[in-house]
Amino acid sequence: MAGGLGGLYYLIVKQNAVIGNKAIQFLAIVFVLPLLLALGTFNVLGRETIGTLIGVIVGYVLSNMGKE
Repeated sequence: MAGGLGGLYYLIVKQNAVIGNKAIQFLAIVFVLPLLLALGTFNVLGRETIGTLIGVIVGYVLSNMGKE
């Protein structure tokens, strides 16, 4: 997770890049997915909730694949 954030920081600060759709999708995968897996492992969230949230994230990430 720290490597992904470091790479995004490098692009934004050092190369004056703009945060676009791909960067937001990348952050969703790097931060939210491991968090969901950790919460599922410790039984904080139920199986149905984890499955629904992972499905939503995968659908969001894959929704713009053919447009660019």
